[in-house]
Amino acid sequence: MKKKAAESNNKIGNKKIDTLIGKDSAFTGNIESTGTIRIDGKFDGEIITKGDLVIGESGMVQGKIKAENITVAGKVQGEVEAAGKLELVPSGNMQGEAKMTLLVVEEGAVFQGNCQQFSKDRKEKGKFLQIETPLEQKGQPYSNQKTGLDK
Repeated sequence: MKKKAAESNNKIGNKKIDTLIGKDSAFTGNIESTGTIRIDGKFDGEIITKGDLVIGESGMVQGKIKAENITVAGKVQGEVEAAGKLELVPSGNMQGEAKMTLLVVEEGAVFQGNCQQFSKDRKEKGKFLQIETPLEQKGQPYSNQKTGLDK
């Protein structure tokens, strides 16, 4: 039974947490990972992971972050880049620059700064769709215009 309880603390949803900075811990420096990272303590520096990043309610991060998906329940100050989703839950506070494919800001969350959204494949998708609309002529309803519909 003890093993199951310990395992459940090391998972977010169905994903295993590979790196954890606990509530009573502080870390200054750089972290590079391919797995999921959770921060419940204080972090100052740069985080680069190919996995997800979760900043818990007690977590405070200052610096640069780059991850697949980022969930903010604590405080973040700096530059954030999520290849997928950046989610700010009601207790989340984000200040700075953010780049992401999808942004979710739940009611109660705070976001101050600039954000840039890129497409899923990070390439420009298509061109503007040009639609011609009939011009309104003075004193004439649309049906009397030269649209070819009233003949």
